Parts: sequence; structure tokens; C-alpha cells
Amino acid sequence: MQIKTLDFFDYKSFPRFTISARTKNVLVGPNNAGKSTSLDALRIAFDALRFAKRRTAVLKSHGEDGVCSTYSVPQSVIQVDLRYCVHNFEDQKAKIVLTATNGNRFVIVLDPSYDLECYLVSDTRAQKGSTYLRNQFPLEIVVVPTLSPLEQNEEVVQHETIERNRFGRLASRNFRNFWLHKTREEFEEFSDLVEYGWPGTRLMRPEIERGDRNIVRMYFRDGPNVREVQWSGFGFQVWMQTMMHLTQADSRSVLVLDEPDIYLHPDLQHRLLRIVSQRVEQFFIATHSTEIINAADAGDVLIVRPSARSAKRIRTDSNYPEIYSAIGSSENAQFARLARTRKVLYFEGFDNRLLSKVSKSLGGIDYLSGSSVTLMKTDGFSNWNRVTTTAWVFKEFFELDVQVAALFDRDYRSDEEIDEFEADMLKAGAFCFVLPCKEIENVLLVPKAVRAVVQKYTNSPTTTAILDSVENEIEELIDKSRDQVFSQRMGHFIQYSLSNNPRANTPELAIQFQRKFTEDWGNPVFRRSVTPGKAIFSALAKSVQTRLGVTLTAARVIEELSPADIDPKLIKILADLKDYFGADV
Repeated sequence: MQIKTLDFFDYKSFPRFTISARTKNVLVGPNNAGKSTSLDALRIAFDALRFAKRRTAVLKSHGEDGVCSTYSVPQSVIQVDLRYCVHNFEDQKAKIVLTATNGNRFVIVLDPSYDLECYLVSDTRAQKGSTYLRNQFPLEIVVVPTLSPLEQNEEVVQHETIERNRFGRLASRNFRNFWLHKTREEFEEFSDLVEYGWPGTRLMRPEIERGDRNIVRMYFRDGPNVREVQWSGFGFQVWMQTMMHLTQADSRSVLVLDEPDIYLHPDLQHRLLRIVSQRVEQFFIATHSTEIINAADAGDVLIVRPSARSAKRIRTDSNYPEIYSAIGSSENAQFARLARTRKVLYFEGFDNRLLSKVSKSLGGIDYLSGSSVTLMKTDGFSNWNRVTTTAWVFKEFFELDVQVAALFDRDYRSDEEIDEFEADMLKAGAFCFVLPCKEIENVLLVPKAVRAVVQKYTNSPTTTAILDSVENEIEELIDKSRDQVFSQRMGHFIQYSLSNNPRANTPELAIQFQRKFTEDWGNPVFRRSVTPGKAIFSALAKSVQTRLGVTLTAARVIEELSPADIDPKLIKILADLKDYFGADV
């Protein structure tokens, strides 16, 4: 069960606000925008649901919502400070509404002076029994609480104390005690998760050190060294505690995680996102981290602004500048990262996101969106000198040896022009590639893959005729671009030919090009590679959304691609880049 929408009414900084949720929800925005406030609402819901699901309800009328199963939840069980829960401290009540994917709503009414009033809105008849809420609203929220350093000397405590503190900010105080009561199998699973983030580091089961006070110790082996966990850095302690809470989550869980990037190295941020994505049914993560933002798909990212009435979900890669503007990201961070990685890949626009997805689909390492290579933007062939001088600048001015590579769009250039350009770049000392298609979006124009996306994500019955119409629309859009493609490619061909041979006969060049282009256009693979892929995919996505109600995204199409659908030249480029940057990417 997932959360479909999260609505706030007069809650903290929001007079009215809505988050339309998906499976993955990465909340970004400037400081004090309301990211943590939104997650606090889920923390409140977690505590309220945990209490209410163990209680019988009273039946009470709630206006337009009718008679509902209603629960009174003491403020003492809520681990969020409710003194300032009402918008602008006004003399009214705040309301949080969670709508589940089954259509049922759990409403939380907040008043700083009274206990919480919670009720369930459902199409079924309201009931008093304690199983009713569990059956009608089977939402399993798992909250990673605020984490703090581990205790230097953690005394043995009762199991009741561990359970009472397990979900709150005091969980860190009972970290070793928690694992003292777990089975060997449960501890080994936890230890495996920790080692995934810290390869070569292995946790050892807790043990009791007897004395005047019984102290719980937990040691870890790091190579030949054995240390107590309290002696580790805070980053490792944060990772261990985060993994502890993740072991409580499974494929039915909704995970809530607030700014995990604060104490985690970029590599760990990527690994954490990967674990979370694979382990839980749905997650909500608030972050400022460009690492997490870049690793997430465009449709998973929401911008939260206090002045808006809803969180804005990023639809395409072209929206990413708005994110970076919102979180205050700058090029200074890029250069600091470059100094650390010593590897840089220049690319056009936000192509790296699509390339990384293609790389993953081929079963390779997703190094293009990882933290071992710094990705920097260049605006086409005209800025080739930036690529060739980067290594020299860092060597001469910063005494850093930097590996530099570049990947340019092909645009409408001829094979001969591309070959000459790559040769010139190689002479200049740059490891350079040009895409085998006009732009990276051209890899998305595979009819059978688009057809598969429509069939998988539609909410309505699909017929063969409907699916055929989608494939036909791709071909129609490509056919409409023929004249534009022809004129642009011929212009580039003639211009390049005359630059090498000013005496060449222009009409003969035009006839030569027209004959070759007409022959090549009959090949569907050629058509899909030379057409303006970005514009055509955008038009196709808009049409599919309007006609069939299906959101067509690059990520969804790439999931349906097989290696046979991808140009072998592009596959080789990705392999060569990986080899160039080394196996440690």
C-alpha cells in the first residue's frame, strides 16, 4: 500500500499544500521551504497510526466526511513538537490528510492544546474494532529518526526501554542493546548492509562487559584492526544507524528519510538511494544533495516552495536548472569535486542522465551518474577548446593531473566531418567521442519499446489497434521532419565539402547528397538516428499523455530497451569511456 496524496491545511508554514506522491519521492528546495515540515507530517502519521491501530474506535460524524471511525491520540505519543503546528499560530486547527492508493483517507486534526483527533474516511461502513483501521488503511510507515553519536558506555537496558525509544531520537542510545536481542540471522543481514557501504568492514555481534555496571559493547573489524563502534567516525555511525532502521522496512513499507546526505560521503549517498529503491515499496527523502538528485529519475524529484499550493514534480531533464537554482548549487561545487575525482567528462546539456540510464540498461556500472567522474557541461563543438585546455589548466595552476574526456552531440554533421573532428581532438590530447545519432534522445525512438511502455502503464484496456497507432505516430512524426533533416544535413555537407575544397561544384555536391540521403531515408534505423530526437520524443509524450493518459518518460522507455535496440557504436563509446576512466569508476 502506498500514499497517493499528502494534503496539509493550516499546517505549520502551509496554509494549503498538496504532495502528489509516486513510488519514489525526492523532496528538494531552499532552506525553510517545507521539506522537513512535510516529512514531519509523515512522522506524526506514523506515531498516530501506530497508536490508533492498537485501539478501538468511537463512531463520530465529521461533516461532509460522514460518520467515521475516530481515534483520540495523546500528544505524548507524538515525537514531533506540536506547539507550533498551526499555520501562523492562528486560533484554529491544522489538518493532515493521507490518501492511500486504495482511496481511503486518514485524517489527523491538530490542536496544540488538545490531543489529536484522527479518523478514517472510507467507502465501507465505519466500525469500532481494532482490526478495522489495520485492514482499511494497511500503510506501513518506517521513519528513520534524527540520528546522533553512539553512547560511549551503553548500559544494558530492558527490552521495554528499547521498544519505547526505537522509533525516536533516543534510538541511538540503545543501538547496541537493540542488536543484543536480535537473532544471528537478523544481525548478519544488518552486517551485510553495513558492509555494502563500507567494504571490508565487518561488524561483530554485541557482547556484555560485566562490572559494576553491565555495558554492551559492539566491535567491528577493519582489515587487521578491531575497534569498538564508538571509536568510529560519525559518518560510519550514521550509516550503521540508518541501516538498522532499514532492516525494519520491507517491500510493503513507506520509508521516511530526512536529509541523509548531511554526514554521508557522495558514494554512500548513491548506495543508500540504491538500497532504499530496492528494499521498500515507497519512499520520501528530503535532500539538498546534488548527488541524490542526479541519481534519481526526473519524475521522482519534487520542488517544495512555501509560496506554492503544491509540490512541483520535475517532468523532464530540462527542468533541472530550476532544482539547482532552488537548492543554491553552484559551479564551485563542481570544481571542488573535480579536484577530488581527477576525472572529468564534458557533455552537452543534461545528456549524462540519459546516458547513465542507457549504461545501466546494458548491465554496466552506472559510472556516468556516480561520484567518481565529474560531469561538466559544454555547449557543443564551438567550445571544444574548453575540453582541450582543462587538463593543462589544472596541471599548471593547481598541480593536479586530470583525465579529460568529452562527448558531443552529432547534430546534422556528416560522417566525414565527425571523423576529422575526432582526429583533431585526439591530436590536441583530448579523449573525444561524438554520438552516432543527432542527440541522445534519439535512442528513445524505438517503436516496440514505446509500445511496451503504453501497454504496461495504461489504466485502460489496450487493443492492438491502439498500440499500432502509437508506433504509427512515431513514424508520422519522423516523416514530418524529413524536409528539415534533409536541408540541415545537406547544408552541413556542402559547407564542410567547400571548406576542404573551395573549388568544388555546389550543384554537384547537392545532387550527390540528395541521391545518398534518399537511399538512406528508406532505412528506419537511419531515419530514427538523424531526426530531431528531443523534439519528436517530447511531441510523442505529449500526444500519448493526451490520448491515452500514459506518462511517457525516458526512464520508462529505456527499461524496455534491449541491447539490440541500441546502436553498437554507442555501446562501444560507453565501454571505451569506462575503460578510459579506469576500473575504479
